[in-house]
Amino acid sequence: MLRKSPFRMRREAAFKTVLGTALWGSLALAATASGALHAQSGVIARTPEEIAKAKQSPYLEMVRNISPRELTPGTPIVEASGAPIGTVEKVVGNTIVLTDGRREYRVPIEQLYAYSKGDVDHFASRIPKKKLKPEKGSEKSRRAGG
Repeated sequence: MLRKSPFRMRREAAFKTVLGTALWGSLALAATASGALHAQSGVIARTPEEIAKAKQSPYLEMVRNISPRELTPGTPIVEASGAPIGTVEKVVGNTIVLTDGRREYRVPIEQLYAYSKGDVDHFASRIPKKKLKPEKGSEKSRRAGG
């Protein structure tokens, strides 16, 4: 029986490690790519029939920019996570004044968007409530009105 030299044994071990890493890396890449292709068919809906079929998906969420005219007083605004921020109190130029019942917040219109689930539009802020700064003097007195 032939004995392998320590140098040759190290070289073969290194080759197996490199080969194994490359093989596992390519398998992981193939699995990731096939999952992405499976999750997203890559087909763009172009005809009215294809668009109607795509809208049937329970995972579909349509997102769009909004205009100040859509935001009437009382319209609820939520965070991207769905947590409520408050309701529209008024529109001042390109800024929306929101209230949560205690404080008022000013949010630029470009930081708001609409998303649809089913046939219902919801309005959301790209800025979470914890990052909004309340307007000075907007805190309402707890004794007010009672």
